[in-house]
Amino acid sequence: MEENAEGGLESVDMKVSRHNKPKKVHVKVICAQDKQIIKSIGGLGDDRTVVRVGDAFVTMHNFKCLLERSEYLNGDVINTYINLIAAEKHLLYRDGSSIYLENSLTFYILYRDGRYGEKSKPSLKEDTIVERVTNYVSHDMVFIPINIERTHWYLGVISGKKREIQVLDSMGKMGRDELTYAGDMEKFRLKLAAILLESDNNTAIESEDTESNADETIDPILFYAYSKEWVISSNPYPITVNLEKLQGILNVNMPMDRDIFNLGARMLACDVLTSFREPKCHFLDLKFFWDCNYRRHPLHRVKPEPKKLATYFDVWPNSGVTFSECQLVFMPYRSCESYGVFALDRKDRIIAIIDPTPFSQWKDYNHPSFYYLPKIQKIAKTYERAMEEVDPMWNDDVYDWRHIFPSFVLKQWTGCLTGFLVLELMNSWEWSTIHRLLRAVSNNISLLY
Repeated sequence: MEENAEGGLESVDMKVSRHNKPKKVHVKVICAQDKQIIKSIGGLGDDRTVVRVGDAFVTMHNFKCLLERSEYLNGDVINTYINLIAAEKHLLYRDGSSIYLENSLTFYILYRDGRYGEKSKPSLKEDTIVERVTNYVSHDMVFIPINIERTHWYLGVISGKKREIQVLDSMGKMGRDELTYAGDMEKFRLKLAAILLESDNNTAIESEDTESNADETIDPILFYAYSKEWVISSNPYPITVNLEKLQGILNVNMPMDRDIFNLGARMLACDVLTSFREPKCHFLDLKFFWDCNYRRHPLHRVKPEPKKLATYFDVWPNSGVTFSECQLVFMPYRSCESYGVFALDRKDRIIAIIDPTPFSQWKDYNHPSFYYLPKIQKIAKTYERAMEEVDPMWNDDVYDWRHIFPSFVLKQWTGCLTGFLVLELMNSWEWSTIHRLLRAVSNNISLLY
C-alpha cells in the first residue's frame, strides 16, 4: 500500500476505474469527455436501460433526473451508484474501518416492519433477516440512504465501534460545512451521469449493444434539435425552452417544468386582454415564491433586497396595468412537483387558497387553510418587504387576512397536471364567484369545505 497525492491509501495492484468515488478535486470538473459520454445516449427511448451495475439498473426515464437541475434524484440512480462504490473494494475500508453499503429500498422495509411490527406481513424471511444482521455486525459502519419521498435525501450511519447512530443531513446542524454546501452537488449531477455511463461495471452497455441496430445511432441533427432553444423570452428576465421541455408538456405522466410554468404565467400577464379584466389582476410567477425561502435551510437562505422584490410588481410588457390598479394578486407556488396559487384580494383583505392537490393532512387541522399557514407566513414577510418600495404607505400584514378555501377547485390525485390546472384557474378566475360563495356561507350554506 502507498499513500497517494490526496492523502488516502490505494493499492498499487488494485484496478481502479477512472471514475471511482469522486474526490473533491473532481466534483467541479466536467470535462469534454464527460459531455460527449452524456450526449451519446441522447436519442434513446425512456424504457431503455442505460446503466446496470449488479442487481441495480436505471432506465433512460429515471436517468434524466441527473440532466435536469430541478429534478428530484431517483432512487434507482442512488442504488446503482452504491453498487458502483461497492465494486471498488478500496472504498469499503476507510480510516481502518470496514463499510457496509445498503440500498435505498432497505430503509422502507426496515421502517415499515419496525413501525407496524406484527400488523404487517414482514417482507423478509427469517433467514434473510439473520443474514442482514450478520452483515451489519461484521462491519464497523453501515451506511443507509434515507429518502423522504420526492422531498429530501439524507444518510444514516450505524457505527458499531462507537455504539451510535449518526445522521448526515445537509439540512441539519452537523458542524460539517462541506456537507451543507450544495453548490458542488449541483455541478456533480452531470459528473455522476458520466461516472455511471462510463464505468467498467456498467453491463447495460454490453447487453444493450448486442440488441441494438444502426437505426439507434444518434443523429447529430436530432441531438441538435433536442438541445436547441426553441422558445426564448427575454422580458422581464430570460426564459429559454428546448425541445425536450416542449415534449414534456404532452406527457401527462410528467410534472410541468418550472420554466414552462413561468412562461405560461408570463403569457397571461402580458396578454393585452388583461387590461380589460375586472377586477384588475397582477400575475406573479414562481420566482417570487422562490425568494420567500420556504422550507430552505437557514444556511442557504438569501434575503432579497426590497428593490429586487419590488421588480416583481412592475408593469408587465403590453399589459399597461399598474399594480396600484389591481385588486387581485396571483402568487403561484410549487411544492413537491405540484402547483398551487394564492389569490390575494387587496381590497377585501382575503386570501383564496387554490390547490388542486388533495392532502390527507387536512383532517389533522380545524380548518383546511391551517395546513398552508407556513407558506402564507413566508409570503406575508416577503410581500411586506416588497411593499417598502412599491407602496411606502403600506401598513398591513397579509398573514392576518381572512383565508378561504374554495371547494369547487378540481382536485388532481397526481401532481403532474396541477401546473396546467393552476394556469387555467389564473386565467379564468372570477372574483365575483368567490363573493357569491361568501354570501352563501353567511346564509349557513357550507360551500367552503
